[in-house]
Amino acid sequence: MINSLKQMARTPVRTVLFLILMFFAALLLTLGTCIWLKGNRTMAQYEDRFMTIGTVRQIPDSFEQTLQWNAETKDYDVRKKAQYSSYYTPADMLFPGAEYIAEPEQRAFYMSYVPEYLMYNASVNPSALSKGSLIAEFSPMEDCMPDETVKIQITKVVGGDQRMEGVVENFCDHMNPNPEMLYQDKTYVAILNTYLYIHGSMYDELMKSKNEVYIGLEYVPDSLETGLCLPDGSLPEDAFRGGQQIFEVTDGFYETDTGRRLLNLAKSEGIWRHCQPVTGTNKTCLMMPFYNGQAYICEGRDISEEEYASGSKVCLAPKTFMENNGLSLGDQVKVQLLYTDTRVNAGRKFWLDGSIGFYGGLVDMEGEPLQVFESSDYEVVGIYDVTISGAESIFDPGADELIVPMESIEARDGKNLVSCGPMTDATSSFQIPNGSIDAFLKSWAEYGTDQLELTFYDMGYSQLKAGIDNMKKISLCLLVAGVILTLLLLLFFSHLFITKQAQRTAIERSLGMRAAKCRWSMLSGFALLMFVGAVTGSVAGTKFSGRVSVVNAGQSYYETTYTEGLTNTGNEIAVEEAMDTQMPAVWGTLFIVITGVGIAWGKMNRSLKREPMQLLSERQEES
Repeated sequence: MINSLKQMARTPVRTVLFLILMFFAALLLTLGTCIWLKGNRTMAQYEDRFMTIGTVRQIPDSFEQTLQWNAETKDYDVRKKAQYSSYYTPADMLFPGAEYIAEPEQRAFYMSYVPEYLMYNASVNPSALSKGSLIAEFSPMEDCMPDETVKIQITKVVGGDQRMEGVVENFCDHMNPNPEMLYQDKTYVAILNTYLYIHGSMYDELMKSKNEVYIGLEYVPDSLETGLCLPDGSLPEDAFRGGQQIFEVTDGFYETDTGRRLLNLAKSEGIWRHCQPVTGTNKTCLMMPFYNGQAYICEGRDISEEEYASGSKVCLAPKTFMENNGLSLGDQVKVQLLYTDTRVNAGRKFWLDGSIGFYGGLVDMEGEPLQVFESSDYEVVGIYDVTISGAESIFDPGADELIVPMESIEARDGKNLVSCGPMTDATSSFQIPNGSIDAFLKSWAEYGTDQLELTFYDMGYSQLKAGIDNMKKISLCLLVAGVILTLLLLLFFSHLFITKQAQRTAIERSLGMRAAKCRWSMLSGFALLMFVGAVTGSVAGTKFSGRVSVVNAGQSYYETTYTEGLTNTGNEIAVEEAMDTQMPAVWGTLFIVITGVGIAWGKMNRSLKREPMQLLSERQEES
């Protein structure tokens, strides 16, 4: 080996150049291999942690403008309401080429009437006066025209919180352009709902003695019509729709159709304190609060695919509900469904702070009180908790909301339908394979409709995969460049260090040196330099690969906006790149050394097969 190194030292420029070039060849080879392996292993490691879901919103065909009287402005307000010729259903999204992990669903939420349970709203402030809505008899404090805020005294509570009896409140027939006179010596009855702020001469008098703006609410009368609707969104015929809202109480009034309707409506006043929202779904992650981590299972397990498919009587229950009622994992929860809402999710009626937006008109088409249409007992297999953020979202879950398999609800065809509407982002969703958004949208452009707007959520998978795919392409170029450069260098320098040393080989053989020693004499120095260059280059390649992030590269290569749909990358998963730099360095070094020795060995064998005198004569001729 010493003789070989001495011989190579006679050409220092060539030797140093070989060492430097071999270093860079090994660096390219190892760097490309490391980045490629890092991308593959990172995707394999995190693939199952990503989920891609899409939400669906039907775009209105038009907007209908209606006029509503405003007693404060003494003018009509313009109200706009979305109009749909028909409602699309999840079945309309089952088109050729659509690949779903979970098919589209439109979730309804049901109201379970269970007075034996303590609900969150009642637990927050159990002694709070319930004055948002009531059916009451009242008399004005003086003869008045209720075209502005006036004072009334509630003389009898027909339906609602009985503690309101005797209370003096503000009142206005706010939406009636032609209100009738109210007389102090008469008693009236109406459905009273809190509405807007007080106004008119009463407000002006209050402000004369105050330095700050006074805010107070007023009661307005409501219709006696049924709150139910038909599956297509239209309203059934009802003699009380658009009719009188304030009635004088006379002898025998409650034996009339109007009186009986008021008494039936009064039976449902206040029941919201004993109602619990129940939502049916086919997969927990299709509900955005669970997908984005706002809601999470803190005890027990999720509902299994088999339980969803078979419609098992199992449920996920909120932690606060379980604690308020002394229930534990595995207990049975009673569910008594009273009505159905397919227009909004439970979080838009049962807010997490305990507020409730309740429906009125809870009587059927004949004016009779709504009856429970399905009763079941559900086993609690999982308890979930909710993280309450500062900002309100359309996806927020409902307070006390139970999650059950959609198939477990037998009467899920819109029984006692109080509100219905098209598919929305909060009620309609589906799951597709990760990385298939482009393919899905391509098929959707061919078979879908522009009346449905799709939004995709993939936890940042698209950006991650785009970055990794592009870095893998770059790594492949580096790998190929490293292999080609390595082969060219080995062929060229083996020619300089082996083939060009034919005279030396001939002399050594003429002196009686065996073939094996000749090989060692010629190859040892070449192999040593090659090994040093390969090792240092491979180590440098692994070190440099650690500075290259395949995750961050996605932000430079992926565009998240589509013509037919949007990709939302919020709630991204924190990805740690898989690192294994030792083996690529070892295999890169072995590849270079074995390939180099093989090439040099072949050239050395050709020289050894020729006669020494022939090699010397060829060398002399070249000189």
